[in-house]
Amino acid sequence: MKTLFKNIGILIIIGLTIASCSTGTSPVPVPPCSSTNTIFNQLYGNVVALPGHQNTNTFDTEIHEYTFTLSQTKTICSIGYQSQPAIAATPYLMEIVDNNTNTVIYSGNHVFSSANTSYVSITPTLIVANQSYTIRRTILMVNAGNQFANIIGRVVNQPGALVSFPQSFGIMTITGANFYQNGGPLVNMGIPYMDFAYY
Repeated sequence: MKTLFKNIGILIIIGLTIASCSTGTSPVPVPPCSSTNTIFNQLYGNVVALPGHQNTNTFDTEIHEYTFTLSQTKTICSIGYQSQPAIAATPYLMEIVDNNTNTVIYSGNHVFSSANTSYVSITPTLIVANQSYTIRRTILMVNAGNQFANIIGRVVNQPGALVSFPQSFGIMTITGANFYQNGGPLVNMGIPYMDFAYY
């Protein structure tokens, strides 16, 4: 009988030891990456609504980009863009540049729908509050069938005039834009529609 109680006691001690080794922590859930009515989309809509401004497809340069800041630290988790119909199966190079260090902090080749803005998940990319970043789209002529019509993109512009900067909405401020390479440069002639979602 003593042996039985001794064995039960040992089993209880082993069980408690194993239980105490468990950390009891579970993985931290990743926040949702919602691309619904993003802050960029709202900013873009406000600029389109300004007198004399329009939402169009234009600027046949290989690179479209804009520079921005966020007033809160966030993590970009997806990028939204719309391709031109003739190159709907061709990837665009999408990059995010930290302008403080002149370092590309995200780079990826992605295919987007030509019917509407579509979103691709990216490696979560930290954006530090009040620091300057550039989001850039590149499509080379050689990859676009050597047709200038295939390298245009959706932009808001003001025909015959520059778009004024900065443009702000919520925590986002766009400080400038550029369209260049194999054409241009066209500085502050519009804002390219390159959306992103963050958490």
